[in-house]
Amino acid sequence: MKSIEASSIPLEEKVYLSKDRLGWRVIHPIRNEDGTINWFNFIFGSKSNLIFLIILLLLCVGFYLGVNELIDSYRVIADNPCKFCEDCFSAGINSNWTSIN
Repeated sequence: MKSIEASSIPLEEKVYLSKDRLGWRVIHPIRNEDGTINWFNFIFGSKSNLIFLIILLLLCVGFYLGVNELIDSYRVIADNPCKFCEDCFSAGINSNWTSIN
């Protein structure tokens, strides 16, 4: 985060500060100066929150797709375990064993 002195802020730019128990911090108000709702700030708060939510969403989607892929592979084995083993034997994975008919 870039730090600047308050006297260096241009006059046309407004920065909103709030003081809490940890000290001063920049806030992003949900209302514009004319009283209308700033929907971006209302939903996300700031651009850093938006980036965090996008990364979190990508991780959740990746996890969901990965788990579904594992479940599908287990479902293939559970539906017909003998067929799964026959496929392994026919591929020559273990040539010492014979297929059970």
